[in-house]
Amino acid sequence: MQLFLVEFDIADFDDDLAQRIPEQHELLLRLMRSGTVTHFAVSVDRQKLWVFFRVQDMSELLRTISSFPMVNYLRPTFYPLLFQESAVRLAPQSLN
Repeated sequence: MQLFLVEFDIADFDDDLAQRIPEQHELLLRLMRSGTVTHFAVSVDRQKLWVFFRVQDMSELLRTISSFPMVNYLRPTFYPLLFQESAVRLAPQSLN
């Protein structure tokens, strides 16, 4: 598996972009549940989106990004990562 941080510059806000936000958010949550995305954040001015990906290769990363509802409004910059650490700890899951 390869890790990437992708920094997206978000184009100027318009009605079409605003309508795509809920679908984009839901897709990112689904990608988190599947393990493809580990974290994402949006700047307060809505100019930047940062997404941490865990993928097989660059081809999978590009396919995933091309499925984004907001893809036409995003300009990505790719940062391959050696590792990613987080202070967030998940609670152990109980099978009971």
